Amino acid sequence: MSFSAIKKTINKANQYISESVGAAEATKLDDEFNEMERKVDLTNELITQLVTGTNEYLQPNPAIRARIATLGAVSKLRGSAKSQAYPQTEGMLADTMTKYGRGLGSQSDFGKALCDAADAFRQMADIKYQLEDTVKHNFLDPITDFQNNELKDFNGHRNKLKGRRLDYDAKKRKQTKEDDLIQAEEKLEESKRLTEKAMFNILNNDVEQISQLTALIDAQLNFHQQTANILENLKLQLNSRINETNDRQPREHVPRPVLDRNKGSRTDLNSHLGERSSLASLSISSPMPMMNNSSSPIENVQSNNGVSKGGKCKALYDFQALNPGELDFKGFF
Repeated sequence: MSFSAIKKTINKANQYISESVGAAEATKLDDEFNEMERKVDLTNELITQLVTGTNEYLQPNPAIRARIATLGAVSKLRGSAKSQAYPQTEGMLADTMTKYGRGLGSQSDFGKALCDAADAFRQMADIKYQLEDTVKHNFLDPITDFQNNELKDFNGHRNKLKGRRLDYDAKKRKQTKEDDLIQAEEKLEESKRLTEKAMFNILNNDVEQISQLTALIDAQLNFHQQTANILENLKLQLNSRINETNDRQPREHVPRPVLDRNKGSRTDLNSHLGERSSLASLSISSPMPMMNNSSSPIENVQSNNGVSKGGKCKALYDFQALNPGELDFKGFF
C-alpha cells in the first residue's frame, strides 16, 4: 500500500471518529435513497428468515437437523460425499405400524389393517422427500442465489459509497485543493449512482420473486393432493376390511381347562392312588403269614386282657382306641 493510500485511509478514519462523537457532520443523502436502502436491507433480512423458516417447515426437528448437519460436516472433512436423509415422521409411523401389525399375525384383521396403513404412510414419506427436493430446487436455491449475487453486489457498492463519502467529507473539512475535492465529489456521485441502480434492480424484481413463491405453493399443493389421494384409498381399504370382518362367520371360543395339558399325568396319578387303595383293602382283609420277630418290622397286636398272640395285619395309618372294643395300632408307613 502506497503512502497516499495509507494517508487517505487515516483521513477517513479520523472523519468517521469525528462524526461519531459529533465533531463533524456527514453529507446527507436524499430521502428516496434512504428509503430504498431500508427496503433492500429488509429484503435481505426477509430472505434469510424465509430460508430458515422453510427449512424448519420441511424438517421440523432442530435436534435431528443439527445432527445431520454435523454428520455432513464430518463427512466432508473425511472426503466422503455420503449424506444422511432426514427421517420423515410418516416413515417412522409406518415402521411402528409394520412392526406391531406383523406381530399380531396374519390371522388378525387389525394386524392386516395396520400393515395397509403402514404402506400408505410410507408412500407419504416418499412424497415428502420429493417435496423437499422440489422446494429446494425451485424456491430455496433461487432466492439464495439472489441473496448471494444481487444483494452481495449491492453491499459492495454501498461500502464503496460509504468510503468515498468519508473521503469527500474529510477533504471538505480540511479544505484541500479544489481539484482534489472535485475529484472526490465525482467519485461520490458515481458510487451513489451505482448503489442506487443496484437497489432499484433489487426492488423491481417482484415478478421473479413472486414466481419463486408460487413454485413453493405449487410444491405444497402437489404434496397435499397426492397424500389426500393416498389417504382416501387407505380409507376404502379399511372400510373393505371392516365389511369382510362383519360378514365372516364369527369364531367361537371354547375355553380349555388348565389341566388338559396334564391329562396324562392326572390319569397316572389316579391309577397310582387306586393301586394303593386296593393294596390297603387287601392288607386289612387278609391275615398276613407269621414272620420271625427279628426280621419283621411289624409289631404284634395284643388284646387288652392279655390273650395269647393272634392274627397279624399291616396298618396304613396310626390309630388310637377311644371306645371300648377298639384296638390301638401303628401304621407301617
